[in-house]
Amino acid sequence: MRKLSILLLLSLPLLLSAQEVQQETEKEKDKRMQWFKDAKLGIFIHYGIYSVNGIDESWSFFNGYINYEDYMKQLDGFTAANYNATEWARLIKESGAKYSVLTTKHHDGVALWNSKTEHYNTVNNTPAKQDIVAPFVKALRKEKLKVGLYYSLIDWSYPDYPAHLRNEVRYEDDEERWNKFTDFYFTQMNELSKRFNPDLYWFDGDWEHSAEEWKSKELRELMLRYNKKIILNSRLQGYGDYDTPEQGVPLKKPNNPYWELCMTMNDSWGYQHNDHNYKTPYQLIRIFVDCISMGGNLLLDIGPKADGTIPQPQIDILKEFGRWTNKHSEAVYATHAGIEHKYYHGPSAISKDGKTLYLYLDRVPNHKLMVNGLDTGVEAVRVVGNDEQLAYKFNNNLLSIDVKAKHCDPTMTVIAVDLKNNIRLVNPAISLQEHELAEVMKNEQWKAKHQIALNDMDKPIAHGHYNGATGLSKDKNILYLMVDGQNNGPLVLRGLKNKINRIWVVGNGTKLSHKVIGKQYWSEVPGITYIDLPHKVLDNKMTVIAVLLDGELDLYRGKGHVIESN
Repeated sequence: MRKLSILLLLSLPLLLSAQEVQQETEKEKDKRMQWFKDAKLGIFIHYGIYSVNGIDESWSFFNGYINYEDYMKQLDGFTAANYNATEWARLIKESGAKYSVLTTKHHDGVALWNSKTEHYNTVNNTPAKQDIVAPFVKALRKEKLKVGLYYSLIDWSYPDYPAHLRNEVRYEDDEERWNKFTDFYFTQMNELSKRFNPDLYWFDGDWEHSAEEWKSKELRELMLRYNKKIILNSRLQGYGDYDTPEQGVPLKKPNNPYWELCMTMNDSWGYQHNDHNYKTPYQLIRIFVDCISMGGNLLLDIGPKADGTIPQPQIDILKEFGRWTNKHSEAVYATHAGIEHKYYHGPSAISKDGKTLYLYLDRVPNHKLMVNGLDTGVEAVRVVGNDEQLAYKFNNNLLSIDVKAKHCDPTMTVIAVDLKNNIRLVNPAISLQEHELAEVMKNEQWKAKHQIALNDMDKPIAHGHYNGATGLSKDKNILYLMVDGQNNGPLVLRGLKNKINRIWVVGNGTKLSHKVIGKQYWSEVPGITYIDLPHKVLDNKMTVIAVLLDGELDLYRGKGHVIESN
């Protein structure tokens, strides 16, 4: 088998030499990665036999939630009776996504294409009796969308793969069996590449073995021989092209210029009939905007049912993404990472030519929208989507924009600042928070109403955790959040490791509820905290929210996580 694999590698038509595969300048990589960096939005699709019972894909038997034999009985219920790749592709395109990634094989080892290897696949082992991947690839290309294929390096069903269950392995340190397995998965990768020639491979499961054991270098070379423009995700033990944080938005821009957040719409990757805990379109578009602001992509997941239909809540979310991305396309695609939060209290992006600054706004402000430290002349300020011109003032590097309710999108407004030259920024003498609070602090009635909090506030917290002015109590146990205007959805607080004991509106005492989304039990990375803020409790100058913590403020500033459990 090993000799056969080597012969397959050497006999591929029109192959590049190994030396040519390895040589790539930074400029050449930038060119290869350009479509991915410009795309911003992709759709992840977890489809497999796990949708029959609506249980965790692969992990449910690995972790002992169900025995392996009963898990695999789902093969008999996978019909794909209403699977329509054309409809999938049309919906993906309507959402505004530029690429999609389909699970060709998860950790359970069930291939969704007509694999010639002696292993499970949907053609020979399910009543579907069909290749799921082939029509999907064809439909995506017809819609001019980029094709991504997910492939699990792990295969907990394959008899020569060592791991099987969390507390049961087939063998340890058996080189012959391991080589049989790597021959097998290289054969499957040859099949996928030869038949479908995807634009992107999304590998998973690399944590169980080293790069040498996976033969990651050889695998990368193989993929590049089929397609010298292929893009590989990071889960290849150092041989990928871009980072893949999972479920949690990074709190600061990743070092890798190419990255993608993969995220579920509810709490599950595959279809689960009892999981109705969907994030709202506002929450997901808000997350999407955070990714754009840091120069990354969002890979938003859907999980079709066993018959191939997509649940209606997922369709509704994709359609709202389509409405928003279509309206604001110039501020989404081919943009670069925006400016730091010290210059603007919110997400932002910069046009490719560097002459337009896009400001994302999730509220109707009471006061002027401000950008601090801008050292470039302003040509015009307009609302993206209708090009209505906005009144503004620009003095001493401070840009103040007059935004009214009539200008605002119900989900996320985008303001374009057209500049006379490429954007430049300087460190301002007065902070943005001081500018934002200056006007309201002149009002004695407002000061009296909030005096207790004002007397308790010390320094603001680090940028990136909340879009607005902040303050921390002297004992560091209370976090104060300032809200300028009427919010479109719940307040967003990121990176909070503390538990919250109580939240109230300063000055009227109204208690507020909150919810944490995206916290994974197996990871130290905190979820996103959403604070419900009814409009009836808002102050017409500026609202102050007090968040009482279970101890001194503890904020996460790491890179995010990659799933290694479920």
